[in-house]
Amino acid sequence: MTNKGTRFEDFVAELLSRLGFVILGKRIRVFVNGNEVGEVDILAQDAAGNKYAVEVKSGKIDVTGIRQAYVNAKILNAKPLIVARGFSNTSAEALARELGVETITLDENVLVKAEELMIAIEMALYKFLEDVTSLLEKIKTIAEDEKLSTAILKCDDWSCMCRELGLKSEECGTEIMKIRNMVKTNQNTTLSFMKLKALVRLYRLIKCMLQREKDIYSKENIDHSPAGLTGLDRAKSPE
Repeated sequence: MTNKGTRFEDFVAELLSRLGFVILGKRIRVFVNGNEVGEVDILAQDAAGNKYAVEVKSGKIDVTGIRQAYVNAKILNAKPLIVARGFSNTSAEALARELGVETITLDENVLVKAEELMIAIEMALYKFLEDVTSLLEKIKTIAEDEKLSTAILKCDDWSCMCRELGLKSEECGTEIMKIRNMVKTNQNTTLSFMKLKALVRLYRLIKCMLQREKDIYSKENIDHSPAGLTGLDRAKSPE
């Protein structure tokens, strides 16, 4: 399953939730006598308690896809439901009606509707925050290194950072590799200097904000203490 396909399934799962379905699981494997015979993209349940085996198609659904959805649903003792961008031909549509396969048809451009666009943006934002949170945990050692983090924030590329750190050419390559290994991303992408710089700046900003909140909290506790009493005096003072 490609990242694009997975994201589309996640989008459909969120859409089904908005329509009142409860998502019971995703990418459910189907077995017959211990042998895996297929996979259902989403297992969902409606408000009436009916269970649905949902097949998600980013394109149009054909006869083969309808048969697959019907068989998988029967094995799982669920109703078949397909979410796609319509039928590939009249034969597919006729077979769906004959087998009782329910369908939810999406527009050709799935993001035409404002509500669907909002869901997609919301999901992208959650995914972005998840990725950033994960990277911030990995960036801690680098951001806490005053000399290294200062060099990163002062520069716009790896070469400048190495010059600021006084590293020779071979040492520079080793340092870059070390940093990239420390901040490995979930995707098969190489950490760019600009992303590293943004993460270090964000880490420092969050740390500064948390420290400020801590200082304010401590000051408020001191201000609300009885004036002129030491800790020992307060312990001895009457209620």
